[in-house]
Amino acid sequence: MRLRLALLLSLIALAIRISADPLPVSSNRIWFAPVPGALDYLRLFEHSEEWARARSVITVFKFYQQHTQTPAPSIVGPNGYDALVRAGAFRKLAEWGIKTSIEVGAVKEFWCTSDASGMEASIQATLGSARAVQDAGGSLQYLAMDEPFVSGRQRVCGGPALEPTADRLKTYMTAVRAAQPNIKLGLIDAYPFSSAADFERMLALLHDRGVAPSFLHLDVDWHALKAGEFARDVPRIAAAAKAEGIPFGVVVWGYNGDADRLFASDAGEITNLLAQTFETWDNMPEQIVFQSWAVSGTGLLITPSLLPETRLYTHTSLVWDLFRRLRGSTGGNTGRAIPR
Repeated sequence: MRLRLALLLSLIALAIRISADPLPVSSNRIWFAPVPGALDYLRLFEHSEEWARARSVITVFKFYQQHTQTPAPSIVGPNGYDALVRAGAFRKLAEWGIKTSIEVGAVKEFWCTSDASGMEASIQATLGSARAVQDAGGSLQYLAMDEPFVSGRQRVCGGPALEPTADRLKTYMTAVRAAQPNIKLGLIDAYPFSSAADFERMLALLHDRGVAPSFLHLDVDWHALKAGEFARDVPRIAAAAKAEGIPFGVVVWGYNGDADRLFASDAGEITNLLAQTFETWDNMPEQIVFQSWAVSGTGLLITPSLLPETRLYTHTSLVWDLFRRLRGSTGGNTGRAIPR
């Protein structure tokens, strides 16, 4: 009886240890982009023990471009460039083996000028951000262009046609890649603002101009979706990216900036769509981006809180929970995603 009890306790202890251990993650699979003004943003780098579990599965950390600018824009709150440098943020990510990305503007309405000055300003802003990370001891691997085909639909940018934006991106991407050839330059754009056919057209236009993006991340407005659209369209967009040899990803985010729990509920809805559509981890998008730009009712970008990962509804807790749901491993690892 004692032997059986000892064996049972050993098995329970082993099961607990296994469930807490990091799960293997494909290279560059899990991206983390916290809300820019989070009040505990700097704590990520000052108290790394508070997100050790989530950090073990995060492969890319994405800053907003405003984090690299001086003077610091208001949306980053206390997390301006100087504060991040003092906290060792860029250097520590490199030490931890986590790759660094910046979400940057490329085509924006204020850069859609009638001459070359607008795109030159865009290019120089991006190169300045890249140098800022490198000057702080960081190693920058990715630049993610923030929805150029959304801004490009504006009349001032030549919209709603897609070709003028593709032309601007050729100018921008060619110059950025020439100056920073080791940095991968990818595309974020909005669905269903742009249809599956639109995404196929975007990729074809960029291919024809010799500036295919290094990845494609889908910003899904699930409030705007009709029943069945995600399951119909997103695999089609993923297939179009695959045909071009471009890694495909989906952004997991929340609308509500008034409470961590409400943000988490929103993020769970996108996770449900991923789980129901792709079903298994092997079939999931190659990159999954856990991100927030949620604005509170008072106009602040501080939701959700980031730490500690042991408290419900913080962003690091959410990364771990949703990652495990997509892996099908909230209990024993079934290999099938778990919608709720």
